[in-house]
Amino acid sequence: MAIPRRSLRLRVTVFATAVVAVVLVGSGYALVQWLQASQITDADAALSDQVDLVAGLAERGVIPKLINPTGLNTGQVQVVAPDRTVLSYSPGLAAEVRLDVFMPPEVGAQVARTTTAAELGAQGEDRFRVVARSVRYGFDWVAIYAVSSLEAADQVVHTLVIGLWIVLPILVLLSALATWYLTGRALRPVDAMRREVDAIQGGRTDQRLSADQRAAELDRLAGTLNGMLDRISASEASRRQFLADASHELRSPIASARTMLEVGLAYPDRTDWPATAGEVMVEVDRLQELAGELLALARVEGGERAVQLARFDLAALVLDEVQRTADDRFAVHSESPVWVMADRPLVVRAVRNLLDNARRHAVSKVTVNVGGGDGVASMHVHNDGDEITAEDRERIFEPFTRLDNARARDEGGAGLGLSLARRIAEAHGGTLDVVEVTNGAAFLLTLPAAAAE
Repeated sequence: MAIPRRSLRLRVTVFATAVVAVVLVGSGYALVQWLQASQITDADAALSDQVDLVAGLAERGVIPKLINPTGLNTGQVQVVAPDRTVLSYSPGLAAEVRLDVFMPPEVGAQVARTTTAAELGAQGEDRFRVVARSVRYGFDWVAIYAVSSLEAADQVVHTLVIGLWIVLPILVLLSALATWYLTGRALRPVDAMRREVDAIQGGRTDQRLSADQRAAELDRLAGTLNGMLDRISASEASRRQFLADASHELRSPIASARTMLEVGLAYPDRTDWPATAGEVMVEVDRLQELAGELLALARVEGGERAVQLARFDLAALVLDEVQRTADDRFAVHSESPVWVMADRPLVVRAVRNLLDNARRHAVSKVTVNVGGGDGVASMHVHNDGDEITAEDRERIFEPFTRLDNARARDEGGAGLGLSLARRIAEAHGGTLDVVEVTNGAAFLLTLPAAAAE
C-alpha cells in the first residue's frame, strides 16, 4: 500500500517546528548548565574567602577553637589534623559532621568538590560544596575545609527548569502555528496558479497565467508555464490545421473517383469502363501514396518507427533512385563510396521524396551531388525551376505546404514529402535545409558518416 504524500505546507511546518524545538531545547539545556556553573563559581569564591581567613591564622600558628561565621548556609569551616583530629570548627557545626570526606591536597594546593549531606554525616538530602586547602601549621600541616549548602542554588535551577518546561512547549506551539500560517500565505499564489492551470486544462487554451505581484521565483515559474502553454496552443493549432489539410487531401481523390463512377453509372452505355477504371486507379494510387506518407510521418514523429542503423553506401543508393525515375534530366556527381550509418529504408524514402520534389519542379535539369567529410555525408539536390523565397524556406517543410506555383501543377504532391524527409534526417541527427542558389531551388541533406573500416 502506497504511503500518501504529505502536503508541502505540512512538511515545511513539521521541519521548521522540529528545528525550533531542537534549538530551544538545546538553548534551555545550555542555560541550565550555565546557571549551575555560575552558582558553583559563586559558592567556590565565597568558600575560598573563608579558607583564606583561616589559612592566614594557621600559618601564624593560631587556630581558634571556634571559627566564625556561623550557619551551615553561610560557609562553615573545619580544621583537621593529619591524623583526622578535628582541631577547630565553626559554631553550629555538629560534632558528628565530618568535612574531610576526601583526601586533602598537597600543602599550598586547593581543591573543590560537590557532595551530599549523607556523605558529610548531616541530616537532609541537600547538596553541599566543599573547598579544601592544606597549609603549614608549625612543624606540621593541617587541612582547612569550608562547606556551604547548595540548596538555594539548586532551588534557582529547579525553578528555571520548571519555567522552561512551561515556556518551551508554548514557544514550539507558537512556532508551529506561525510557520503553518506563513507557509500557507506563501503558497497561496501557488494555489492560485494551480486553479488557473486547472481552468486552462478545462479547454480555455487561450488563457494565460496572470502576472500578479508574486515572488520572483513564482514569476519565473509563471513565465515558464505560459511559454509551455504557448507551445501547446501552437501545437494544437498545428494539429487542427494538419487534420484539416489531411482531410482535404484525402477528400480530393475520393471525390474525383466518386464523380467518375457516378458519371459512368449514370451513362453506362456511353462509358468507357476500362478508361474509367484506369482513372479511378490513378486516384487510388494517390490515396495509397498519401496514406503511406501520413503513416510514415506519424511513426517518425511519434517515435514508433525505431531507427535501425546499418552501414551502406549513400552514393550507390542515390544513383539507384535516380535510375528509378528514368528521367534524363538528372545528372549525378558523387564520390564513391560515401558510407553512412543510418536506417536504409528511411533514407530511401527521404532521398526518393527529394528527387520526386526536384523532378516535379525542374524545367530542364536536376543536379545531384553526393559527398562527405568531417564525419558528415551530404546530398545536394538542385533543380532549375522556380526559386524559393526567404520567407518560404522554413514553411516549405511544414506538412501539406505547397507553394502557389506548385499548386498550379496537376502533378503536384500532397505536401508531405519534404516534411517527412526533414523528420527522417533529424531522427538520424542530420539536417535538411533549403540552400540559397542563384537560380532555381536547392536542398542539402546531411547524415552522420560511418566510421572507416
